[in-house]
Amino acid sequence: MDKPGNASLGPTDFSEPWKLSDVVLVVEEQKFHVHRGTLALWSPVFERMFTSDFKEKNSDEIPLPGKRASEMKELLQIMYPSLEEKVITSDNCYFLLDLAREYQIASITRKCEDFLVSAVKTRKEKDVLAVLTVGQDYELKILINSCVYEARRLRIKAAYQARRDRPR
Repeated sequence: MDKPGNASLGPTDFSEPWKLSDVVLVVEEQKFHVHRGTLALWSPVFERMFTSDFKEKNSDEIPLPGKRASEMKELLQIMYPSLEEKVITSDNCYFLLDLAREYQIASITRKCEDFLVSAVKTRKEKDVLAVLTVGQDYELKILINSCVYEARRLRIKAAYQARRDRPR
C-alpha cells in the first residue's frame, strides 16, 4: 500500500512492477517496468509499436539492444511525472537528444534545445561551434540561430582557441 502523500510519485528506478505497469523494457539485462500508454503518449515510435502489427504489440518484455540502461532510466525519469522533475544537464543532454530522435520525442528534443540555447547565451557552453554542429546534426533551428548570433560576437582568435582546446 502507498504511503500517504506519495500516491502520485512513480518509482525512481522502475525495477519493480507498479501502478498497473504493463510492459517491461529490457536494456543491458536491466528491466524497466513501465506503461504502454505513457510510452505511446510521449513517442509515436512506441505508439506504432504497441498499436500496429509489430511483435512488440503483445509482448510482455521488449528488449532494446544497443541502449545503455542508465541512459534509458534518465529518459524514463523525464517521461514520468514526479515531484522532483528530472532536468536536462550537460551530462544527459546529448544522449537524450539521441534517444529523443530515435523515439521521435519532440518535447524532450525541445527541452534539450532550450538547455543548449541557455548554455550558449550564458556562456556556460564555451565551444559555440561544437554546439552549432549539434544544432545542425539535430536540425535545431533555434539553437543554430543562437549559436550563429553568439559566434558572431566571438573574436576569431577566441573561436579558434576554443576549437583547439576542445577534448577529443
